[in-house]
Amino acid sequence: MNKKIAQMGLLSVLALTVGLTGCGAKQEASAGKPADNQAGKPVTLKIISVSQTEKPDGPAEKEIADEYMRLHPNIKIEFIGVPLNDLFKKLTTLATAGDLPDAFTNTPEFMRTAYGMNITADLTKLLGDQYLKEFYPYIVEESSVDGKLQFFPWNATPQALIYRGDWFEAEGLKAPETWDDFVTVAKKLTKDTNGDGKPDQWGFGMVGTRNSSGGSRFIPVLRSFGADELRQDASGKWVTDLDSPKAKEAFQFYGDLFTKHGVVPPGVTETGFPEAATLMANGKVGMLISGPNALGTILAQNPSLKGKLYSAPIPKKEKNVSTFGLLGYSISAESKNKEAVVDYLKFVVNKENSLKWNAISGRLPTRVDVGENQQLNTPEMVGFSKSIANAFHVPNFSTYTQFQDIVAEAYQMLLAKGGDVDAATKKAVGRANELIQKEGK
Repeated sequence: MNKKIAQMGLLSVLALTVGLTGCGAKQEASAGKPADNQAGKPVTLKIISVSQTEKPDGPAEKEIADEYMRLHPNIKIEFIGVPLNDLFKKLTTLATAGDLPDAFTNTPEFMRTAYGMNITADLTKLLGDQYLKEFYPYIVEESSVDGKLQFFPWNATPQALIYRGDWFEAEGLKAPETWDDFVTVAKKLTKDTNGDGKPDQWGFGMVGTRNSSGGSRFIPVLRSFGADELRQDASGKWVTDLDSPKAKEAFQFYGDLFTKHGVVPPGVTETGFPEAATLMANGKVGMLISGPNALGTILAQNPSLKGKLYSAPIPKKEKNVSTFGLLGYSISAESKNKEAVVDYLKFVVNKENSLKWNAISGRLPTRVDVGENQQLNTPEMVGFSKSIANAFHVPNFSTYTQFQDIVAEAYQMLLAKGGDVDAATKKAVGRANELIQKEGK
């Protein structure tokens, strides 16, 4: 991507903070008005939403939908909650059975698989080029395959390091810039606070599960060491660096945080995002790698942490790396209610709702005008505003989501005492090369 484009205006997008509450923005002129062809005919929209399985995201999304239904009495919206870690399997099963709803949550990681299955409507045609100009161009690019918009880009969650700013200040610490700094800081924050001789506070809340939550958080770490899980060489051929010395160093480092340095709480391989967020909310960990949505999740559990959560770019070995973390809705190619879904989605991302959504969930808006209306750069959000410029585009590879499982399986082997990095990476590269060979056929 063009980093100059990414940096222009993105500071203003990411400057929107969890602390935003009220705003003077008025509902856009077209928002809240029934589409001409919807003004009477009863329509039920069934939508698979990962947000419905999370708090505060679920209630916030439901509130937006309720307001839309109030303004459109003929429209009924029925959400089907599916956790993100189960989403891709669920969609594949429903698609095979020909039972997809009108719309469903989609991501850059899965959209190429969905595109190959012919289950997504071309949103470029449904929305029109003029409307799409309201979104940042690299956001549209990250949501498209072959120039066709695959999902309506609702929000972005670039990954950064979230940390307890009050703990850091009390210890005289600064946000770690390198992984060596990170280990030093994590050790400093790992303590026995109740005097029983065992740690009950840890430096890092690692998401160590073998799923997309864990895998997507490790990939930026891997890339920060200079190794790519998947890339194209100079000739355009797909290759993997998973058995390279740099990859082995990254995997070993991740495992050592638990097995050697002891800065990660017990039960790491069973600690998913909800559990890690709860650990931070309960004052058990001082650092967490996640998107800005974690701020909303943590504060919903412990409002007293308001103003105490800071962010910084994910530390580096060679370079800082992040993700766009886009989340949005695809419209099923077989839906008979495409125009109604489009009208609802436009309402969801209008200026007022984008600001409300950001204030509650912490997730970041994708529209240019929303970013330009606020010029804040708080300790909570500064790490995310810096990280978006380091985001990498998801490789245009049909089965890319499987690479999240490949790396997750490998780091879990290293999180077990006695895990062998050579064996872990050998298995990982074998699985990766099988996918690469299939892609070429």
